Amino acid sequence: MPSTSPTLLRQLAATHERGERLVLVFDYDGTLTPLVAHPRLAHLDPALRAVLAQLATVPRIAVGIVSGRGLDDLIGMVGLEGLYYGGSTGLELELTGERLIPSEVLYSRPLLDRLTAATESRLPAYSGAWVEKKPFGFTVHYRQLAPDRIEPLRAEIADLLQPHGASLHVFDGPLAIEVVPAIERDKGTALRAIVADTGAEPVTVLYAGDSANDAPALIAAAELGGIALGIGPEPPAAARYRLPDPAALAALLTELADTLTATRSGVGTHS
Repeated sequence: MPSTSPTLLRQLAATHERGERLVLVFDYDGTLTPLVAHPRLAHLDPALRAVLAQLATVPRIAVGIVSGRGLDDLIGMVGLEGLYYGGSTGLELELTGERLIPSEVLYSRPLLDRLTAATESRLPAYSGAWVEKKPFGFTVHYRQLAPDRIEPLRAEIADLLQPHGASLHVFDGPLAIEVVPAIERDKGTALRAIVADTGAEPVTVLYAGDSANDAPALIAAAELGGIALGIGPEPPAAARYRLPDPAALAALLTELADTLTATRSGVGTHS
């Protein structure tokens, strides 16, 4: 699996130079930002925010972010207009001025609310674990849980969810368990919807992510003939390329923005 950014930089810049549209879509936590003790502390670096905004203004480039976070939470953390957004692991989408939520997701709320409450009722026995509530699902975080309590917690949550297995998708995240309704929507379908909404061919797609719920989007990127980029030491097996951490991705995007901006202002600029 290639792990150096110069290869990707050359590939992306050359693709854009040929007149193709680039669709650049990223996970948020662990990809654009480092993993931290609490999701509310995962602030987007201002320099990277400026780079994403810069890329989004380049002709024939679309930028999107798809996360397990709720859509409103994600948009608030990123703080940029003119991007595509997908929240709740792809269940919520904001395309060009339009918010899309499948009706099946709304029907799942009563079950998810009951399971969220049941999960919370078990956590006092696991000091350091907590539940992150989302519009259409929840995540059990145990990053601060004592190591010898992790497996008992995972087993108890598995027992709680098992009777509802047909109605749920459960993802193992970095020291977290993510629960969403089992409908035919995920980060892969979100990526395909974003690509379709850009409405231009030919197109080269890049998706970057670090955890299990990114696998469908990495697979979709590869199936679309694009770049499936894993972030971190153990990205999903679907990744065809890898960068070691979010800082390396930020460096790649900064170089790409500088390269494309220089091309636009120099001789031989393509419009």
